[in-house]
Amino acid sequence: MRKFLSLIFISFSIICCKSKEIPKDIIPPNQMQKILYDIHIADAYITTIGDADSAKKVSSAYYKGIYKKFKTDSVRYNKSMDYYYQNPGLLTDMYDRIKADLEKTKQKQDTISVKPVTDI
Repeated sequence: MRKFLSLIFISFSIICCKSKEIPKDIIPPNQMQKILYDIHIADAYITTIGDADSAKKVSSAYYKGIYKKFKTDSVRYNKSMDYYYQNPGLLTDMYDRIKADLEKTKQKQDTISVKPVTDI
């Protein structure tokens, strides 16, 4: 009995400690991070559009463009988001990197907008 319990415990430990591999039908984290970055940039622009109908049309076009850029579609994107919601550690890591990338972009934009105009 003791050997049986030891075997079950060891088997359970191996299964739990095994690194979780991302399924092939899920967008890999590095690519998903880039997609999410672009989506958040698009969303930021879309919020500046006053008319709801226009915003809906623009957002649809932007999302299709993003999916095309990354050779994916909304079904795979949504399935991947569901996967990452169920694995919050992966999602948190991606958003930490996205946040850092957005801050770098903002700093570059601030630097560009603060540059003094020189006389020609």
